[in-house]
Amino acid sequence: MKGPERTRIARLWKREVLSHRGWQRHALFLLAAIAIGIVAWYFQIAEREGDHWFSFLKGETALWDGGWSVPEPLATFLPMIWVTLSMLLIVTLRDRYFRGTEGTGIPQTIATLKTTDSAIRDRMLSGRILVGKILLLTIGLFSGMTLGREGPSVHVGAALMHMITKWVRFPRHLVRRGLILGGGGAGIAAAFNAPLAGLVFSFEEIARSFEKNNVGTVIRSIIISSVFIVLILGKDYLFYGRIESTDANWTVGQWASIFVIGVMGGFLGGAFAQVTIKGSAFARRCMKWNRWVTPLALGAGLGVLGYLSNGESYGSGYQQTQQILRGGVEYPWYFAPLTAAASFLTLASGIPGGLFDPSLTVGAGLGQAMLPLINMLSPGLQPEAVIMMFMVAYFAGVVQSPITCAIIMVEMTAARHMTLPLLGVAVISYECSRLVCRTSLYESLANTFLAGLGEQAETKSRLTDQPSATPLK
Repeated sequence: MKGPERTRIARLWKREVLSHRGWQRHALFLLAAIAIGIVAWYFQIAEREGDHWFSFLKGETALWDGGWSVPEPLATFLPMIWVTLSMLLIVTLRDRYFRGTEGTGIPQTIATLKTTDSAIRDRMLSGRILVGKILLLTIGLFSGMTLGREGPSVHVGAALMHMITKWVRFPRHLVRRGLILGGGGAGIAAAFNAPLAGLVFSFEEIARSFEKNNVGTVIRSIIISSVFIVLILGKDYLFYGRIESTDANWTVGQWASIFVIGVMGGFLGGAFAQVTIKGSAFARRCMKWNRWVTPLALGAGLGVLGYLSNGESYGSGYQQTQQILRGGVEYPWYFAPLTAAASFLTLASGIPGGLFDPSLTVGAGLGQAMLPLINMLSPGLQPEAVIMMFMVAYFAGVVQSPITCAIIMVEMTAARHMTLPLLGVAVISYECSRLVCRTSLYESLANTFLAGLGEQAETKSRLTDQPSATPLK
């Protein structure tokens, strides 16, 4: 070993292993990764309790055994009023106290990697954003909004990892990218107990490139947060439960169903993404026009959709998806489009909340509705296989992250024998989606977010540069 190489290794050991500051970095990193797991666990509890609360409002259950339940017709209209007023409350709190918590949080995380302005990065990954994201998502989970919790988990994870850089010095490449990627990936991994999907998502969607110098940091953060979730929920925990399905002994005609499902899911998902991009821009203009009427109108829209769907479009859709996958409940054909419409209104409003769960639910509803057609074209396919392929196809069409979509479904169901079909529909869906929506949903929202920050800075600069009026004598 040459002299310069020995010197470099010695400095590395001194900086990372033998120094007090090095151990401080490792300890803070460990605590931040564990905190990401704790927040993801809390979101899961909040979602479960929120569903129970909303079931009470709908008159389906009592708050406690033997307790009073909401009677009809109050059980029909109370959820509609609740979701409408909750929308106004969340939007008001967001705009007054927690600017920067808008939407899923994934676009903001992507935006912090795109910008070179450290002040913007600090503002978007601050303690205020952390508190606001947790608080407003909790209200959303108890209000019946059609939203998920994965996007806020990503934003909170990135914020936690970035905040530790204010207490101890980290290498520049970790401050600018590595820790943010690690926190975002850990958020996905902990939310779904899907470490591989979290790893892939951090590079495929957040970074949009593979970064060798940051991969170790990303893997460590994902492992720590995932181990915490496993210790709490058990090593056998699966998000949707174990689904027995396989591609063994498929005929050529059955393999051809991958193309059909991928095309359908890709175009539908891409259309949803494009409409959401346009609709979000329109909703922002309406918010500037009136910050009372617009959220009330969006909330009332969610209430009407809930009424039309017999209450099934309220919430994340997690329970409905489980029931569809397990074949326990058959939903009407309009379940998927009404849930997609509710997800659109929620995303357009810009309240904190994710789209993973609702998108997977829409895909499951599409799969169940299209089962007769797929069985006619490709007889003999298991219903679970068809539904999972539709879930991945629609989801990949919406977010345009095909590898993540396939891997996360395998990890959530332990259906490893479906890996090839799921990857196939994801890639076909991705290509079809790009024909409808050229810029992915998250990237488009990230660019819009950065453009909005630039407009705010220009406005502030103009106001600062204006000469103050001199009083007349």
